[in-house]
Amino acid sequence: MALQKRKKIRRGLKMDLFSNKQSCCKAILRLLLSHVGLFLIVCLYAVLGAYLFIYTEAQQQQLATLNKQGAYRVMNSSKKYIVLDMFYQSRQNLTADKFKQLAWNNIYNFHNYIVKAATELRYDGTNNPVNDWSFYNSLIFTITTMATIGYGYVYPKSFNGQVYCIIYACLGVPIMLVFLANIGDFLANAFRYVYSRGCCVVCRIIRKKSEVKKSGQKPKSVFKEVVGNEPYMPTQEVQVPITVNVCVLALYLAVGGVIFVLWEGWQFSEAIYFSFITLSTIGFGDYVPGVSADYASTSIVLTIFRLATTLIYIVVGMALLSMCINLIQEQIVAKFRWLAKEIGMKEETDEDIRIKHKYRKTLHEVVTTPAGKDGNECQLHNLEDSKPIKNIRKTNPKGSGGGLVFTDLTQ
Repeated sequence: MALQKRKKIRRGLKMDLFSNKQSCCKAILRLLLSHVGLFLIVCLYAVLGAYLFIYTEAQQQQLATLNKQGAYRVMNSSKKYIVLDMFYQSRQNLTADKFKQLAWNNIYNFHNYIVKAATELRYDGTNNPVNDWSFYNSLIFTITTMATIGYGYVYPKSFNGQVYCIIYACLGVPIMLVFLANIGDFLANAFRYVYSRGCCVVCRIIRKKSEVKKSGQKPKSVFKEVVGNEPYMPTQEVQVPITVNVCVLALYLAVGGVIFVLWEGWQFSEAIYFSFITLSTIGFGDYVPGVSADYASTSIVLTIFRLATTLIYIVVGMALLSMCINLIQEQIVAKFRWLAKEIGMKEETDEDIRIKHKYRKTLHEVVTTPAGKDGNECQLHNLEDSKPIKNIRKTNPKGSGGGLVFTDLTQ
């Protein structure tokens, strides 16, 4: 008996440990799949990828530096040779045409070498080492790779770097898409909530005042209504107009334009162009943050602040653009459905008739919302016929809150 009790105790302990492990795993998964968790995963994956490409491309970058410095030495030697050769030829008995031809040949060959050195050997007139894979450039590269923007001004040249880039993108792109979808849904709900509780509340107040004139009763404040279950224009059914979405996008692009004008020295039109091309993941690469500006002369704190602000602007902007496109798509689909019903391509359902009756406008009076009803909802005995309401009597039953009560809906 004692042995069996011990076994039962051990089994109970094992089950408790197993249940504790399961609860811990669920808690970790909830944290990782939350907004903060996904943001931390994206940041960690981008930073680790940046250091990976810095390490992978270090040898290729050293080789590029040696080629550039070699081209710099050859360029200086060529300039000295041309000067000495022209000085020597000027002492010879040469005709003017022959001397001009000789000078032209030297300049032509020197020009061709400069073009070749600039395009193939990264020659820029200085002897500075090549620093393509700085942490700033590497982090921009990893973020733009995950977001499928791909500026193209920095890219892996080594075999290992190209293989790592393929693997990195295969894992990073889905992570970024999940993060953007998560943030996009959050922004859409927040935007719809702000629009419903900000702009639509004006319509609710006007509606309430119209009902007060008819019922004589003080209505409940619209700010005390349960969000999502408002009697008139519920938040869950409110659609943000296309013009509002376009204005939000324009404002966000304008903010980015001001930021990049101040930091990068671009024209405002160029900054707006860069913002849209980046947020739409087109990414031509003709304008890249951090390339035109002299970040070497700024402090490390300011450089980190600019890098973080740029990356946050890009990521949040992509989610915002996706959100606005989805909200605009909802409006367009709703308008096409309405048009199809109006021209007879699609039959109206009972729900469509109920909603049309619920939010209908009257020429002579505003129909008061009955107590306990959703909007102007009333149970029609014959929804298909949608007959107008004729007999209405004013009552004030105890506890009903007053208002108009529908007595006969079919006669």
